[in-house]
Amino acid sequence: MAGTADALPGPPRSTVAPYRDRGVPDLHHRFIRDARSHDWEPAREVHRVLRDRTGAAAPSELSWLLASGSAYAEQVGMDVAAGLLHECSEADMKLVLATAVADEAKHSAVFHHYAHTVAGTVKGPGEAQQELSRDLWSLDDYTARFLAHTLAEGFAADEFRWFVQGLREDGLGEIYRLVRRDESRHVALGMAYLTHGPGAERLRRLPAGLLLAAEETVLKHNDVDALASLVHRLLPATPAAQVAAWLRARHATRMRVLLNVRDDRVRLSRRRKHIRETMEV
Repeated sequence: MAGTADALPGPPRSTVAPYRDRGVPDLHHRFIRDARSHDWEPAREVHRVLRDRTGAAAPSELSWLLASGSAYAEQVGMDVAAGLLHECSEADMKLVLATAVADEAKHSAVFHHYAHTVAGTVKGPGEAQQELSRDLWSLDDYTARFLAHTLAEGFAADEFRWFVQGLREDGLGEIYRLVRRDESRHVALGMAYLTHGPGAERLRRLPAGLLLAAEETVLKHNDVDALASLVHRLLPATPAAQVAAWLRARHATRMRVLLNVRDDRVRLSRRRKHIRETMEV
């Protein structure tokens, strides 16, 4: 793996950062306005969805397990977003990242509240969530961690699309719909930052080895075939192969957009050959 010697210097660990006067901040302000317009209270939403759910039977054990797991996965997202906020060197971006941290805290709370309401307890964090946290924090480079966080949010938004449909009867689908709207904004935010202004410059200068490590970290924790099988279990009329192909195509599109900012994109694409083969339909 390439070292960090040629990367841009990491942002200062200061709470004071300059504002930019034009350009990218206009985009940032749109993200902030959207976050403020899509506010909701976790306990109230859980009460609503359980009151209005379409299923006659009690929510399933699978819904409880998924909600419990999501509570901890969102906690990991909150921690990473908070770290990015702390290290950010641009005041406008700090404001946007602050909304992302608040969103992730709200997401963790709503899944926790759902699980506790339907079962009286929340299943403890599993090794998968612990490993995800360790692996993301092991990326000891701001840009690599920002990239991994963005790609991970992309997978979350994509898998939640299917959960919205497959968990409707238990009311959990509506929770995933609320959360997915925020996650989709986080993906758009990350993609915009990494392809415009100082974020694009950071991605352009990120050593190829660190870029590949960030992507591989995310793929390690998002088993496309296992997720597709779960979706097929929730939606038997939906072939697992169709879901897997869609997930792979979505990730490939995000990577194509991100790599387009780099001068070495052709050479890097060759280095990613083994990853592309793993993700091929």
